[in-house]
Amino acid sequence: MSSELVTVHLEPDQLDIADPVLVIALDGWVDAGFGMRTAAEIMVKNHDKQPVASFDADLLIDHRARRPAMTVRDGRVDDISWPAIQLQVVSDLDQREFLILRGPEPDFRWQAFCTAVDDLVQQLGVARSVSIGAYPAAVPHTRPVRLSATGTSPELIERFGAPQGTLEVPAGISAVLAKRFEASGMETVSVWAQVPHYAAGSPFPAGTAALFQGLRAAADLRFDPAPLIAEGLEVSRRLDAMIAQNASHQRLLGQLESAYDTAVGEEGTAIPSGDELAEELERFLRDQDESK
Repeated sequence: MSSELVTVHLEPDQLDIADPVLVIALDGWVDAGFGMRTAAEIMVKNHDKQPVASFDADLLIDHRARRPAMTVRDGRVDDISWPAIQLQVVSDLDQREFLILRGPEPDFRWQAFCTAVDDLVQQLGVARSVSIGAYPAAVPHTRPVRLSATGTSPELIERFGAPQGTLEVPAGISAVLAKRFEASGMETVSVWAQVPHYAAGSPFPAGTAALFQGLRAAADLRFDPAPLIAEGLEVSRRLDAMIAQNASHQRLLGQLESAYDTAVGEEGTAIPSGDELAEELERFLRDQDESK
């Protein structure tokens, strides 16, 4: 394969993956509670194999917007870590191998990047792609994280649920890749975890655990949720303690719970919008952090 954007390290005949699935985890658009980033880190942990392919970050990334990390030891610049976009082979708990495309979302040349990725995964025989992400929603932390999905598989969309009506929102590159894959005949699904607005700016392990549930349903990939569940309980206890200090915010949380449980409020009952609830809770939690 020839492209100025991509360097192939392992040719298709060097890989032996039955029915390969591609997981897309490109960071940089929206990732509430760091759900996708944490999931990707867990998936590649303890996998130090040579990547299948790497993409030229100098041509794709604005390094002034996302600067490389510098390590300084005793006044000496010891190392500079550059952002990398790679296609890797990793495996789940059952040692089932799959492909993951991870790294920062490109700043430049989206069309060329998507063409290069599409050409590569077609050569590798990928029949299904699953992208993952998390977005802030008017939901309470006291309820299970809900998933929603978009894609080409009616069965999967029905299983997860999908936004109703017509929406116009900014697109991430995973959506552009999905449209390119769809044109090539590949089955695609994007799985999204709904993270509480007021918890979206810090790690929210329950969102990552939900994304792993989504990967199990969409691609039969299995990961251990136990550490995430334990961490999620601790985050939930901390949020409970902070909200319990203010009666008005307990009331707001109750309204979020009611809206979650009934989808719409009782007829004639005025329920504050998700943005209003989020602003109130964010303000309270920010005040608590500043008082420490």
